[in-house]
Amino acid sequence: MKNIIKIFRDDIKDISSNIAVLILVIGLSILPSLYAWFNIKACWDPYGNTANLNVAVVNNDRGTTLFDKKLNVGDKLVDKLKANHSLGWKFVGEEEAKKGVETGKYYASIEITEDFSKDIVSVLGKDITKGEIIYTVNEKLNAIAPKITDKGATTIQTQINQSVVKTASEAAFEVLNKLGITLEKNLPKLTKMEKSLVEVQGKFGKIESTLDTASSASDQITDTVKSIKHDMPMIKTTIKNSMELSKDVKEFLQTTKSSVNSIAPTIKNDLKLINSTSTSVYGQVEDLTTAVKEGYENAPELIDGIYTKVNYLYSISSTLGEFLTKINQIVPGDFLGNVIDSINSSNRNLQTAKSILSNAKEQIKNGEKPSIDNLNNVLTILNDVSTITGNILNNYNSQIVQPLNNIFDKGITVSNDVINVLEKAEQKLPNINNILDTTLTLTGDADETIDYVKTKLPEAKSDLDEVVSALSKVNNSEEMNDLISFLKNDVIGPSNFFKDPVKLVSDSLYPVESYGEGLTPFYTILAIWVGVLLLTSLLTTEVHGDYKPYQVYFGRGLTFLSIALIQSLIVSLGDVYILGVKTANMPVFISISLLSGMVFTFIVYSLVSVFGNVGKALAIILLVIQVAGSGGTYPIQLIPEFFQRVNPFLPFTYGINGLREAVAGIYQPNLTKDIIGLLVFLVLGIVLNVLLKGPINKLMHKFNKKMSESRLVEH
Repeated sequence: MKNIIKIFRDDIKDISSNIAVLILVIGLSILPSLYAWFNIKACWDPYGNTANLNVAVVNNDRGTTLFDKKLNVGDKLVDKLKANHSLGWKFVGEEEAKKGVETGKYYASIEITEDFSKDIVSVLGKDITKGEIIYTVNEKLNAIAPKITDKGATTIQTQINQSVVKTASEAAFEVLNKLGITLEKNLPKLTKMEKSLVEVQGKFGKIESTLDTASSASDQITDTVKSIKHDMPMIKTTIKNSMELSKDVKEFLQTTKSSVNSIAPTIKNDLKLINSTSTSVYGQVEDLTTAVKEGYENAPELIDGIYTKVNYLYSISSTLGEFLTKINQIVPGDFLGNVIDSINSSNRNLQTAKSILSNAKEQIKNGEKPSIDNLNNVLTILNDVSTITGNILNNYNSQIVQPLNNIFDKGITVSNDVINVLEKAEQKLPNINNILDTTLTLTGDADETIDYVKTKLPEAKSDLDEVVSALSKVNNSEEMNDLISFLKNDVIGPSNFFKDPVKLVSDSLYPVESYGEGLTPFYTILAIWVGVLLLTSLLTTEVHGDYKPYQVYFGRGLTFLSIALIQSLIVSLGDVYILGVKTANMPVFISISLLSGMVFTFIVYSLVSVFGNVGKALAIILLVIQVAGSGGTYPIQLIPEFFQRVNPFLPFTYGINGLREAVAGIYQPNLTKDIIGLLVFLVLGIVLNVLLKGPINKLMHKFNKKMSESRLVEH
């Protein structure tokens, strides 16, 4: 031990007394930090200037006509891109775009084709053609730029798809709205026709009476029949129009039923989200109650987060309740009534919870202590919300899916009944018309035709009764009124829903503000290894004097370790105070850097101490493998299988992961594993060196002596 201390003390003396060596050591202490700092700063925000990536946009869209209105989707897309600054959009001609991509003036080009609008609106017809956008990229200019421009092209495609869905939905609901209005306008005609036919029914009795009393009544019969004949075209047209409208309604309901069934999973996901979020917030309210009781300083942050989530819960739940209410109003029966009542009750409770939390925020802000009873009421409300949504989810098929199907099945049944009634009525019209024609002919000779007319009148009366009965059912049907009310609904709400039925809520578990901060662990660990490698390249591991191998190893090793720890301290402190890297736990960040410097010192120093120049080569090879296989830049799952296999056996892996915990947020089991991994490498480096240094130095003595005779290596 005495000799080890002597070697270290002599090294310190040599460094402090020799200005050249002192300058060298100072340079070695700072140089690795510059390597890390320049790389981290260069990568700080590489995607913050994507607006400088020029992308040519060519609009060749000739436009089209939709519902007698001119439509140019390409122009609308260009307007949106002009307001989008994520990339450097340049709106040029086709030749300019092609030449610009070839020369590298533009990284990529996007061409909106001539028939783009026409293809987009084809979704409303039978022959559907997808709209095309031609994306051309010059990938040789840069490896990353094409990925960014690809993302831009994908974003444009998503925006267009959403616009197409919204436009198609609006168009479909607009047509159905017109159907509802037309059907409503025809209802008075049906009523008028029914009244006319009722009058005809009354005239049949008069006709029979006239036939029974005298043939002189034939004139009256002629007038009556002519009146009926006069109304026949209107009756026929009205029935035909009503049948066509009813068939359109039936087809719409069948299509809508399929669409609603596809929405059912979305409703279920919303219920799951409400259920899970209310359970999560329940625990946070308990934490808030504890914080209020104990006077913790984090109460304001807790209540802000809870209020935001409760408000979010209320927003989702209210939207869901409104949507189910509209669906429930399509037909009578109140199929979704119980579910809607439960959700509305939950909404009222959540509104109360928001009010309580808002008052509590003000009280905390004013230095007052909120009521614990009120906070307990919030817990009760959240528990009720969780229970309500849980019960609905447990009975989802019976409370949501089946009622939805029942609603549209009943609507389809009503449409079928209307169609069947009108079809029967239409079938009877020719028979009635023929009878009336016959009656008119026969009234010319009353004496000969009265008996014949009397035999035909009962049949005509029976057919007319059926027509009147059918029209009465249509006019007095509650289902028809409900159907018209549904068809006349606002077209904007449903179309907006189908455009974007799912809202993505992002939650960063361990947030890192910038890309540079995300790469700080990798470049810091890399700089520490490079620093130790420079030490072994410029300072010798050998000691003059009669010392044992282990004394040389530990004595000179303390010198290397001291400088390496200074390097690690400089680079880690510089990351925080010079670059402004924000860490979740700065003491842990610095401690892991120092531990990594210690581990790397004994690995590289041990290799050079045992193998000499060959050890330096081994340290460089190990550096290359670790840069590729440590997962410092790309996820380990994305790199070749060889590097995935060696990843757990590389010290970089544990150093980088340990610093990531300190930067983004500590998960203790992971941090413990990383520290243990580094300590294992430290022990292995020391133990193997102590065991192998003497024997291997003897074996390689002749080899190293031969190399030293050359003028190409250090002596």
